Amino acid sequence: MPPALLPRTKDDDATLVALVKVAGWTVLLAAFGILLALLSQDEVPWLHVWLHLGAVLLGLVTVLGVARGRVVFAARCVVWGMWVLATLVTINNGGVRGPNLLNFLVMVVFAGWVLGIRATVALTLCTAGLFGALLWADTQDLIPPADFDNHIAYGIYLTGILLLTAYMTLMSRHSYLGQLQQVQRTAADLAGRELELRKLQLAVEQSPECLVITNLDQRIEYANPAFEHSLGLGPGQALGGLSGDVSTRGLSPEQQADLQAARLQGQTWSGELVRHRRDGQPGVEWLVVAPVRQPDGAVTHWVEIKHDITERRRAEAEIHRLAYFDSLTGLPNRAALLERLQGLSGRGMVPRPLLQLNLARFRTFNEARGHAVGDQLLCAVAQRLSEHLPEGAHAYRLGSDEFAILLPARPGQDDTVTAADALAFATQVHDLLQAPLSLATAAGEGLSHDSCRVACSLGITLFPQHKGDGPLEGLRRSGMALHDARSQGAGQSCLFSPGMAEVAERRFTLERELRHAVAADELVIHLQSQINTDGRLCGAEVLVRWLHPQRGLVPPGEFIPVAEESGLIVAVGDWVLSRACRWLAREAPPVPGFRLSVNLSPRQFARPGFVEHLKACLTESGADPGQLTLEVTEGVVIGDFEDAVDKMRQLAALGIEFSLDDFGTGYSSLAYLKRLPIHELKIDKTFVQCAQDSPDDASLVDSILLVAERLRLRVVAEGVETQAQADFMAQRLPGILFQGYWLGRPMPTEQWLNSVRDLAPG
Repeated sequence: MPPALLPRTKDDDATLVALVKVAGWTVLLAAFGILLALLSQDEVPWLHVWLHLGAVLLGLVTVLGVARGRVVFAARCVVWGMWVLATLVTINNGGVRGPNLLNFLVMVVFAGWVLGIRATVALTLCTAGLFGALLWADTQDLIPPADFDNHIAYGIYLTGILLLTAYMTLMSRHSYLGQLQQVQRTAADLAGRELELRKLQLAVEQSPECLVITNLDQRIEYANPAFEHSLGLGPGQALGGLSGDVSTRGLSPEQQADLQAARLQGQTWSGELVRHRRDGQPGVEWLVVAPVRQPDGAVTHWVEIKHDITERRRAEAEIHRLAYFDSLTGLPNRAALLERLQGLSGRGMVPRPLLQLNLARFRTFNEARGHAVGDQLLCAVAQRLSEHLPEGAHAYRLGSDEFAILLPARPGQDDTVTAADALAFATQVHDLLQAPLSLATAAGEGLSHDSCRVACSLGITLFPQHKGDGPLEGLRRSGMALHDARSQGAGQSCLFSPGMAEVAERRFTLERELRHAVAADELVIHLQSQINTDGRLCGAEVLVRWLHPQRGLVPPGEFIPVAEESGLIVAVGDWVLSRACRWLAREAPPVPGFRLSVNLSPRQFARPGFVEHLKACLTESGADPGQLTLEVTEGVVIGDFEDAVDKMRQLAALGIEFSLDDFGTGYSSLAYLKRLPIHELKIDKTFVQCAQDSPDDASLVDSILLVAERLRLRVVAEGVETQAQADFMAQRLPGILFQGYWLGRPMPTEQWLNSVRDLAPG
């Protein structure tokens, strides 16, 4: 590389260190060799000796300077010191006619390598002036002629000049190749950086995110196409504008203050802003403002990145709606109520009424009228409740036909008064739902508007009742109160009392023990006779009893409802059916036409595989299906009517007969009654026991008997407790069968067999 292109000298430059070190040793060794050659002459030229002795010292100083790390000092010493010595030697050894002029050329080149431009120019000017002075002195014959008598000293001199020149030439080539490789690497690196910058530029230009770069005065210096497009601006129209007028417009005053404080501290700021998009619709954007720092940490620009999160916010709102609101009625759901109660549990312990509401017979309505009409009913109830809630109250849909109402708190009011107010409000709810609700129902090809009234049950509790009272505990209390209200019949309200918790605990214990009882074979079957008007035995009904190992005989009214609610009724029903088939095959009395009636629960009958299960019981026991009567309620056929008919016909084909139990208490329809393979009707005991004194009940009994006569069905009167009741029924239907306490209470099988021997014919 040419000397003019070299940077200023440094003590840690490897090339400089090598050149100065070689120059120092060359001067030292060459001067010492010449000195020895001069001292070996017969006539010692003492002036030359002293000059070369100075060169030896100069070389020694140079070598020591390099060894101590003072390379620049050593370089100056060797260049300028050798120039002075070379000048003296040249003047004393022939001037321009002598052999020493090569020293100056080598020193100029060397100075260019080790001292830089200024020192090289100065040395060149000094050398030019010296050459001019030597030429003038030669024309005036002021300089003695050159003396070449000592050829050894001259050879050493030429050898030193040659070695130093060769070394500088090789170093120059090595340095040139190194610089060339460095330039190539730099060029490749720059090309790679340019490619990366191009990629970055394309990414920024084509990014869907809005990106703006401003200076410290918040003037926009760059805006990508996405930003310009979002505002309907042309290319470059945003440049020069203030960020607050274009980019960050839409921030609230508080956000603007926070952003300005972040800029003053050189920190990143982020937040939401609401602005109108190109289509005029409001949009939500997420804005990030970050500093652009130089390597020294100084902030020179600000970059603003905006992302449209409108759809994400809509999705989040929809997710929140789905999570906390009922999709059918639009009311807040159970999760929303729990969250609300959680927020109230730590607020000053001011109790407020919590009501749970359940629609009466909604399942029957839903199955009879269809789910679409059932959904309309739920929406109508929700609207009716919402329109008549007092200020500060909220309605919730907990699921299916259950709703909840949270009334506002009354600070300073006694809990007794609050509970009384809640009961009064419950009465208003009953009245509200008794008013007609308009429903749209299908009628031919169009819709007709029908109306209905709804009865409900209400459970009430106060929440919170104590410190630490939780939402689930509050719902549990209102649920227990609702359960108690439902047990009293539709249209009732019940306020939670501590005794309900004890009842619920007993029911839970009873359910657990009943589950064990089925598996442990603690259940037993009792029989109750069915006789005709002649007093002859015609059949018996199987009734299940629970012989508890500690509590003795548990009444069916106590455990059957628990079995129904828990689903254990299926296991209990299967157990009864299996034992009844065994008894029928092994112990049934030899009475002509004797039939054994077994009750079926709707759950038991509706489950898949029931027909196969019953066939298996008959096969395993060897019972005659022609002696088996299955008692069903209308709940068995409400729902999947076609499936129920199919099952009943399959069993009827085996000889099994069906009895419709509790006929007259529900919504029995003659349209479906005549389609069922029914062989018997059982009149509910309520009508049997009241028909003598109630004309309405008597008329209803007459209607049932007329239906049975027209459909040629056998009739059983349940609950016959007196001779008068039996006579009343016999007068209307001589072929009627009786069942009730007048004939005998349900008894264990062995006891029953002993008691009916006199009733059996022959």
